[in-house]
Amino acid sequence: MGGGPVGPKRPLVRRQATKADLDAIFKVVKDGFPDDPGCNYKFPNRDQYPHDFEKWTRLEYAEYMDQPEKFASFVITATEYDLVDEPIAIGVWDISVTTKAKGGDRGINERRDANREHMVAYGEAMTENFDKFFARYGEEQLHLWMLITHPDFRRRGAGTQLCNWGVEEAARRGGWILTVMASPMGKNLYDHLGYNLVGYGTAQVDGEAEKVDIYALEMPQL
Repeated sequence: MGGGPVGPKRPLVRRQATKADLDAIFKVVKDGFPDDPGCNYKFPNRDQYPHDFEKWTRLEYAEYMDQPEKFASFVITATEYDLVDEPIAIGVWDISVTTKAKGGDRGINERRDANREHMVAYGEAMTENFDKFFARYGEEQLHLWMLITHPDFRRRGAGTQLCNWGVEEAARRGGWILTVMASPMGKNLYDHLGYNLVGYGTAQVDGEAEKVDIYALEMPQL
Protein backbone atom coordinates (compact mmCIF):
# COMPACT_ATOMS: atom_id res chain seq x y z
CA MET A 1 0.00 0.00 0.00
CA GLY A 2 1.02 3.59 -0.38
CA GLY A 3 2.60 5.40 -3.26
CA GLY A 4 0.02 8.15 -3.66
CA PRO A 5 -2.84 8.55 -6.13
CA VAL A 6 -2.56 7.58 -9.76
CA GLY A 7 -5.58 8.58 -11.85
CA PRO A 8 -9.10 9.22 -10.56
CA LYS A 9 -10.23 7.75 -7.27
CA ARG A 10 -12.83 4.99 -7.46
CA PRO A 11 -15.47 4.40 -4.79
CA LEU A 12 -14.53 2.17 -1.89
CA VAL A 13 -16.65 -0.96 -1.52
CA ARG A 14 -17.85 -2.72 1.63
CA ARG A 15 -18.17 -6.50 1.62
CA GLN A 16 -18.09 -9.40 4.04
CA ALA A 17 -14.63 -10.48 5.15
CA THR A 18 -13.33 -13.95 4.31
CA LYS A 19 -10.26 -15.90 5.34
CA ALA A 20 -8.79 -15.16 1.92
CA ASP A 21 -8.48 -11.60 3.23
CA LEU A 22 -6.31 -12.48 6.23
CA ASP A 23 -3.03 -11.41 4.62
CA ALA A 24 -4.44 -8.00 3.77
CA ILE A 25 -6.22 -7.69 7.11
CA PHE A 26 -2.94 -8.29 8.91
CA LYS A 27 -1.33 -5.50 6.86
CA VAL A 28 -4.13 -3.17 7.88
CA VAL A 29 -3.70 -4.09 11.54
CA LYS A 30 0.09 -3.95 11.41
CA ASP A 31 0.20 -0.51 9.77
CA GLY A 32 -3.03 0.94 11.14
CA PHE A 33 -3.10 -0.10 14.77
CA PRO A 34 0.29 1.04 16.12
CA ASP A 35 -0.81 4.67 16.47
CA ASP A 36 -3.71 3.49 18.63
CA PRO A 37 -2.81 3.77 22.33
CA GLY A 38 -4.44 0.43 23.12
CA CYS A 39 -2.16 -1.42 20.71
CA ASN A 40 0.97 0.12 22.19
CA TYR A 41 -0.28 -0.69 25.66
CA LYS A 42 -1.04 -4.36 24.98
CA PHE A 43 1.64 -5.20 22.41
CA PRO A 44 4.74 -3.11 23.15
CA ASN A 45 7.14 -5.76 21.80
CA ARG A 46 5.45 -6.36 18.43
CA ASP A 47 8.42 -4.99 16.46
CA GLN A 48 10.83 -7.20 18.39
CA TYR A 49 8.66 -10.30 17.87
CA PRO A 50 6.81 -9.71 14.57
CA HIS A 51 6.04 -13.39 14.01
CA ASP A 52 4.15 -13.61 17.31
CA PHE A 53 2.19 -10.47 16.50
CA GLU A 54 1.26 -11.83 13.07
CA LYS A 55 0.39 -15.32 14.29
CA TRP A 56 -2.03 -14.20 16.99
CA THR A 57 -3.52 -11.36 14.96
CA ARG A 58 -4.38 -13.70 12.11
CA LEU A 59 -5.86 -16.20 14.57
CA GLU A 60 -7.96 -13.48 16.21
CA TYR A 61 -9.58 -12.38 12.94
CA ALA A 62 -10.05 -15.94 11.74
CA GLU A 63 -11.96 -16.64 14.96
CA TYR A 64 -14.28 -13.70 14.27
CA MET A 65 -15.10 -15.16 10.86
CA ASP A 66 -15.66 -18.62 12.35
CA GLN A 67 -18.50 -17.22 14.51
CA PRO A 68 -21.06 -15.64 12.15
CA GLU A 69 -23.74 -16.09 14.81
CA LYS A 70 -21.71 -13.78 17.09
CA PHE A 71 -19.67 -11.50 14.84
CA ALA A 72 -20.27 -9.73 11.54
CA SER A 73 -16.92 -9.02 9.89
CA PHE A 74 -16.57 -6.61 6.98
CA VAL A 75 -13.79 -5.12 4.91
CA ILE A 76 -13.61 -2.04 2.75
CA THR A 77 -11.81 -2.77 -0.50
CA ALA A 78 -9.96 -0.58 -2.97
CA THR A 79 -9.48 -1.30 -6.68
CA GLU A 80 -7.45 1.81 -7.45
CA TYR A 81 -3.70 2.27 -7.70
CA ASP A 82 -2.00 -1.15 -7.66
CA LEU A 83 -4.70 -2.78 -5.56
CA VAL A 84 -7.28 -5.25 -6.84
CA ASP A 85 -10.15 -5.76 -4.42
CA GLU A 86 -7.68 -5.53 -1.55
CA PRO A 87 -9.03 -4.72 1.93
CA ILE A 88 -7.85 -1.38 3.27
CA ALA A 89 -10.08 -1.35 6.37
CA ILE A 90 -11.65 -3.94 8.66
CA GLY A 91 -14.65 -3.70 10.94
CA VAL A 92 -16.11 -6.30 13.30
CA TRP A 93 -19.55 -5.97 14.89
CA ASP A 94 -20.80 -8.02 17.83
CA ILE A 95 -24.33 -8.85 16.69
CA SER A 96 -25.25 -11.03 19.69
CA VAL A 97 -23.78 -9.48 22.81
CA THR A 98 -25.27 -12.06 25.16
CA THR A 99 -23.66 -14.95 23.24
CA LYS A 100 -20.29 -15.94 24.67
CA ALA A 101 -17.47 -15.70 22.15
CA LYS A 102 -15.63 -18.91 21.31
CA GLY A 103 -11.93 -19.24 20.74
CA GLY A 104 -8.62 -19.19 22.52
CA ASP A 105 -6.93 -16.73 24.84
CA ARG A 106 -4.95 -15.13 21.98
CA GLY A 107 -1.71 -16.46 23.38
CA ILE A 108 -1.77 -14.37 26.51
CA ASN A 109 0.55 -16.76 28.36
CA GLU A 110 3.00 -17.45 25.55
CA ARG A 111 3.21 -14.63 23.03
CA ARG A 112 6.33 -12.52 23.36
CA ASP A 113 5.05 -9.41 21.60
CA ALA A 114 2.56 -8.66 24.39
CA ASN A 115 2.59 -7.40 27.94
CA ARG A 116 0.46 -10.00 29.72
CA GLU A 117 -0.50 -7.79 32.65
CA HIS A 118 -1.57 -5.03 30.27
CA MET A 119 -3.66 -7.44 28.21
CA VAL A 120 -5.45 -8.56 31.37
CA ALA A 121 -6.00 -5.00 32.58
CA TYR A 122 -7.31 -3.90 29.20
CA GLY A 123 -9.69 -6.84 28.92
CA GLU A 124 -11.00 -6.29 32.44
CA ALA A 125 -11.56 -2.59 31.76
CA MET A 126 -13.46 -3.36 28.56
CA THR A 127 -15.70 -5.86 30.36
CA GLU A 128 -16.29 -3.56 33.31
CA ASN A 129 -17.19 -0.62 31.08
CA PHE A 130 -19.50 -2.69 28.90
CA ASP A 131 -21.35 -3.97 31.96
CA LYS A 132 -21.53 -0.50 33.48
CA PHE A 133 -22.74 1.43 30.44
CA PHE A 134 -24.32 -1.01 27.99
CA ALA A 135 -25.53 -4.13 29.80
CA ARG A 136 -28.89 -2.46 30.44
CA TYR A 137 -29.69 -2.70 26.73
CA GLY A 138 -29.42 -6.47 26.79
CA GLU A 139 -29.51 -8.23 23.46
CA GLU A 140 -31.03 -5.32 21.55
CA GLN A 141 -27.78 -3.62 20.65
CA LEU A 142 -25.08 -3.91 18.02
CA HIS A 143 -21.64 -3.39 19.52
CA LEU A 144 -18.77 -2.26 17.32
CA TRP A 145 -15.98 -4.56 18.40
CA MET A 146 -13.16 -3.39 16.16
CA LEU A 147 -12.50 -0.87 13.38
CA ILE A 148 -9.15 -0.18 11.74
CA THR A 149 -8.31 1.71 8.54
CA HIS A 150 -4.92 1.60 6.84
CA PRO A 151 -3.19 5.00 7.26
CA ASP A 152 -2.91 5.46 3.47
CA PHE A 153 -6.70 5.45 3.17
CA ARG A 154 -7.88 7.43 6.17
CA ARG A 155 -10.29 10.33 5.75
CA ARG A 156 -11.72 8.68 2.64
CA GLY A 157 -14.91 7.34 4.25
CA ALA A 158 -13.87 3.73 4.93
CA GLY A 159 -14.57 3.97 8.66
CA THR A 160 -17.90 5.64 8.00
CA GLN A 161 -18.93 2.84 5.63
CA LEU A 162 -18.10 0.23 8.24
CA CYS A 163 -20.11 2.13 10.83
CA ASN A 164 -22.99 2.59 8.40
CA TRP A 165 -23.51 -1.17 8.32
CA GLY A 166 -24.46 -0.95 11.97
CA VAL A 167 -26.88 1.89 11.28
CA GLU A 168 -28.55 -0.11 8.51
CA GLU A 169 -28.69 -3.32 10.54
CA ALA A 170 -29.98 -1.58 13.67
CA ALA A 171 -32.83 -0.09 11.65
CA ARG A 172 -33.57 -3.49 10.09
CA ARG A 173 -33.83 -5.01 13.57
CA GLY A 174 -36.35 -2.44 14.69
CA GLY A 175 -34.20 0.36 16.06
CA TRP A 176 -31.52 -1.34 18.13
CA ILE A 177 -28.94 0.73 20.02
CA LEU A 178 -25.43 1.07 18.57
CA THR A 179 -22.61 0.93 21.13
CA VAL A 180 -18.84 1.15 20.99
CA MET A 181 -15.91 1.41 23.37
CA ALA A 182 -13.28 3.57 21.74
CA SER A 183 -9.69 4.58 22.23
CA PRO A 184 -8.83 8.29 22.21
CA MET A 185 -7.98 7.96 18.50
CA GLY A 186 -11.24 6.27 17.52
CA LYS A 187 -13.43 8.58 19.59
CA ASN A 188 -13.07 11.39 17.04
CA LEU A 189 -14.76 9.30 14.32
CA TYR A 190 -17.67 8.30 16.52
CA ASP A 191 -18.16 11.87 17.71
CA HIS A 192 -18.36 12.93 14.07
CA LEU A 193 -20.92 10.23 13.28
CA GLY A 194 -23.27 11.31 16.05
CA TYR A 195 -22.44 8.91 18.86
CA ASN A 196 -22.95 10.26 22.37
CA LEU A 197 -20.32 9.88 25.08
CA VAL A 198 -21.87 8.14 28.09
CA GLY A 199 -18.76 7.53 30.19
CA TYR A 200 -15.22 6.28 30.24
CA GLY A 201 -12.90 3.98 32.11
CA THR A 202 -9.19 3.32 32.35
CA ALA A 203 -7.02 0.28 31.76
CA GLN A 204 -4.19 0.38 34.27
CA VAL A 205 -2.15 -2.09 36.27
CA ASP A 206 -1.98 -1.32 39.99
CA GLY A 207 1.20 0.55 40.81
CA GLU A 208 1.93 1.64 37.24
CA ALA A 209 1.69 5.13 35.77
CA GLU A 210 1.04 3.87 32.23
CA LYS A 211 -2.63 3.66 31.34
CA VAL A 212 -5.13 3.85 28.48
CA ASP A 213 -8.47 5.63 28.58
CA ILE A 214 -11.45 3.83 27.05
CA TYR A 215 -14.53 5.82 26.03
CA ALA A 216 -18.06 4.39 26.01
CA LEU A 217 -20.26 5.87 23.29
CA GLU A 218 -23.71 5.02 21.97
CA MET A 219 -26.00 6.03 19.13
CA PRO A 220 -29.66 6.22 20.13
CA GLN A 221 -32.33 4.18 18.44
CA LEU A 222 -33.05 5.36 14.91
